[in-house]
Amino acid sequence: MPEITAAKVKELRERTGSGMMDCKKALAESNGDMEKAIDYLREKGLAKAAKKAERTAKDGRIFHIVSDDGKLGVMIELNSETDFVAKTDEFNDLGNKIIAHLFSKSFADTASLLESAHESGSTINDLVTAVIAKLGENIVLKRFARFDAPNGKAFCYIHSNYKVGALAELDAENSSVINSDEFAELGHEICMQIAAANPTCLRPEDVSEDVLEREKAVYRQQLLDEGKPADKIEKIIPGKLRKYYETACLLEQEYIRDSDKKIKDLIAETGKKLGTKLNVKRFERFAIGE
Repeated sequence: MPEITAAKVKELRERTGSGMMDCKKALAESNGDMEKAIDYLREKGLAKAAKKAERTAKDGRIFHIVSDDGKLGVMIELNSETDFVAKTDEFNDLGNKIIAHLFSKSFADTASLLESAHESGSTINDLVTAVIAKLGENIVLKRFARFDAPNGKAFCYIHSNYKVGALAELDAENSSVINSDEFAELGHEICMQIAAANPTCLRPEDVSEDVLEREKAVYRQQLLDEGKPADKIEKIIPGKLRKYYETACLLEQEYIRDSDKKIKDLIAETGKKLGTKLNVKRFERFAIGE
């Protein structure tokens, strides 16, 4: 049987992140063959990770990248069981690897992203599994957003605790203004608004009929419980819906820095300064635990 040297154990630990005793055992089981030992640890890691995958991951961090020219922005939510693990170097290294991988290529959904091959030769899922095995907690890639903005720019804001993030795409009829300071400031303010005020859609027209009918049903019951006459209720509901839009729709929300303005007013004002119409095309908001 080949000698299991301290140098070999050290190399295996550095390559896999596994514990010293696990590395010694893997090398012994693999007759000192480094690659077989790595496979052995991966197999054992997969077994451990499968058990941990049943546990709920409700903590974690938001990661993001926006290209230097603003033409591409990506954001992911990576979950862990505890904030302690979310602050570890291993967890953050994993998040940075996933976000960089997503930045380089588009994917249809999280399943295809997890199954894709990373430049290291492992799949993204294998990278996640290895960190699960090392840290002892379940880790889940919950969701991602990837905005290509050929006619505008992508902007992102991540709260200082890394628990809330917003990604938005803005464009302009006159594309020459998208590199201006005013356009950049508007993008930043829009993302901060999204992170703070949690809109669910862009404009009233985007609210689905199902959601509207559910809201109307709630209002009807509330008004009945308040003793409002049945013939008056349908006349009151439109006003209730306007209040709902001011909460749910980004463009109708009060600007967090100035309650006398709506976000659509802020956009119009900036557009007037720049001499062109500006538009928020889309946005995503991720919050840990939601």
